[in-house]
Amino acid sequence: MDRIQITDYLAKKVFNKELALSDDYIMLKNKQIYSDRDYGRLVESNKLSPEDAFVYITPIIYSEESHERFVTYLFPLIDTYGFYGIRDSYFAKLGFYDHSFKIYPAIGLKYFSIILLFSDRLVIEIVDIDIVATNTGLRKIVTDVLGKGILTQKELSGEQLREISFVFNNRKLFAGHAVEEAYYIMYDYYIHHDTSLAKEVLAIANDYNKIFQPYRVVYDTTTRQQVLM
Repeated sequence: MDRIQITDYLAKKVFNKELALSDDYIMLKNKQIYSDRDYGRLVESNKLSPEDAFVYITPIIYSEESHERFVTYLFPLIDTYGFYGIRDSYFAKLGFYDHSFKIYPAIGLKYFSIILLFSDRLVIEIVDIDIVATNTGLRKIVTDVLGKGILTQKELSGEQLREISFVFNNRKLFAGHAVEEAYYIMYDYYIHHDTSLAKEVLAIANDYNKIFQPYRVVYDTTTRQQVLM
């Protein structure tokens, strides 16, 4: 399945209420989808192979219309859920285990997808995990923190998770801004209408697309048809 087929498949699952949108999910190469906890239990009992994993899915449901969370709607991968989802999907792809963070080995993973269901719109963005790990520097951060342990270590310590997360969150990836700062610049522009930030917002948006290279689709939740916005 390519990214177009995956997003179409996930949209149908959401509209048919086959995803609870309360957990993260792992989709296998055979299109089976399991909550992260169910997936973890099946892997631990050797009923599934970590190589069978294909897409790591983070779904979020909002009661509001999309314009009420416009920055998240437009740039979901710099919202907290998206950015941490990228981190966790990469940990899973590397084969790490951490029960408290619901991270389970999923070395077959190729894609990370975030799903946002608003009252008026369904948004799905999907990215290649390896490309994003390289472009964000996450790959290097993990290697620097773990050293040779990256080849033999199966579990991440709390200290390692905190260090990786701190460095990852503070990388100035978006027009010289770290992810949280970039988000609030966008917020001030789109929500508070601070037009003096227009050039900076454009630069952040360009970096967003360059770094993540997302495939994005948006659906009208009433007609269930794809729309531009």
